[in-house]
Amino acid sequence: MLDSKTIRQKVTEALRAHFGAKWFKPDSTRLVIAGTENRTDFIVEIDIYTERRYGDYDCSAVVVIKWKKFLNTFKEFIIWYNKVYQASAQPLKSFLRASFNGIEGDFSAKSRDAFLVENEEHVNIFIKQCIDDLDGKVGEWIKNWFTWTSALATMDDNENLCGSWRDTAYFCLLERIQGREAACSWAQALDSESWPELQAAQIRYLRSEVCRGT
Repeated sequence: MLDSKTIRQKVTEALRAHFGAKWFKPDSTRLVIAGTENRTDFIVEIDIYTERRYGDYDCSAVVVIKWKKFLNTFKEFIIWYNKVYQASAQPLKSFLRASFNGIEGDFSAKSRDAFLVENEEHVNIFIKQCIDDLDGKVGEWIKNWFTWTSALATMDDNENLCGSWRDTAYFCLLERIQGREAACSWAQALDSESWPELQAAQIRYLRSEVCRGT
């Protein structure tokens, strides 16, 4: 009988068996991209998500990018934000998350929906879809995160990447490539006056705490 754990395990094992060390680190139970061509310190993983729906399962594969520099910066921001705004926001665990469906559909409204799994045959079809994606557009998109300049270009191509923490993420990336002075000049030029509180607070924090004295 299929359940969430079984589906995730089957997909994970099938992808690892198909791609091997070409894509994934052999010493991890997770689908961590080996990235022999990776010239950054991004950690790129593939997560398989399953959501129960009326006895069946909506399944999707997601690219998860983790970056220590950003996570540390955002953690410090959260400490400051919770104190200044008397909030209870939580730190993040990843830099970016993007579904295979979104990447394949250029993040448009016409992107594929989650894959509905009702039986073992559907699991195999979903696995085939994930393999095709990694061999095609999704695989090429992942490789964009293997150099700093192509990562920044990818951020520039889609202003919705990273969601509500995009500006801190972009600042960290710009600082890594062009230096703090350039990143602070970018932050100073933003007009965040009418932005939602969390987004505006990030710019305020960058200006007052990170860029102070630059």
